[in-house]
Amino acid sequence: MNIIVLGAGTFGTAIANELSVNTSNKVLLYSRNQKKVDEINTQNTNKSCFPNKHLTKHLKATSDKNDLTKAAVIFIALPSTVIIENVTTLKPYFKEDVLLVNLSKGLLAGGVTIVESIQKELGISNVVALKGPSFAVEVMEHADTLLTLGYTTTEQYNTVNAIVKNTALHIDCTTDIRGVELLSVLKNIYALVLGVVDAKYNSPNTRFMILTKSFSEVRVLLRSLGGSEDTLFLACGFGDLCLTSLNDLSRNRTLGLLIGKGFFNADYKSNSVILEG
Repeated sequence: MNIIVLGAGTFGTAIANELSVNTSNKVLLYSRNQKKVDEINTQNTNKSCFPNKHLTKHLKATSDKNDLTKAAVIFIALPSTVIIENVTTLKPYFKEDVLLVNLSKGLLAGGVTIVESIQKELGISNVVALKGPSFAVEVMEHADTLLTLGYTTTEQYNTVNAIVKNTALHIDCTTDIRGVELLSVLKNIYALVLGVVDAKYNSPNTRFMILTKSFSEVRVLLRSLGGSEDTLFLACGFGDLCLTSLNDLSRNRTLGLLIGKGFFNADYKSNSVILEG
């Protein structure tokens, strides 16, 4: 199957690399950075993201928009703020029945999810969400990883399931696409809070008190924002909230730790911590 991953950043590279382990997939990593494309194709590395890692020999990169015309599935791994702009530009090159898989996390103006915005503003209905507890560096190590697929049709599910076959990626699923998208954002708030709590109190009792209250609050928010409560108990909910809140590889938790220790400057322009969602 011909697959393109839009965005040769950390997560896009990691996912593309893992998908290419399944030799039935012909994976291209799309980037506008020609220097990065050349590096991936000649050296099998993307040192700006993974300085000490080699990519699989099956993964190739491209900056040619015409390659998009061959893709049956396109994974979106771009910053949420530029997705609509970039996908709008590239849409003329998409196949009519292409399946878009949104990996990016974030909410747009008015609480609109990325999937909803793509469907409404670009008129593309064949869109799914794929989110879950997944650090890019772990995906690069081929660690078994569970992601939640938010889908609409059986064909979409079968397609994604075939793509991840024989890789370290596994999926659970729901038709609650909005819930999957919402949880990928909500968990970041509580990851930051848990970081502050751990920095200030360093107490397991207090940590898990706040984590328990966080689950209760997320459940209420998810329901009030139009998601299904059941989605909270999938990888995109329980799994991602715990991973992001309790592991120091999490950027949002790291920010919470910095705030709790008093090292964070309120002038956001002087800080280098990149937040998720």
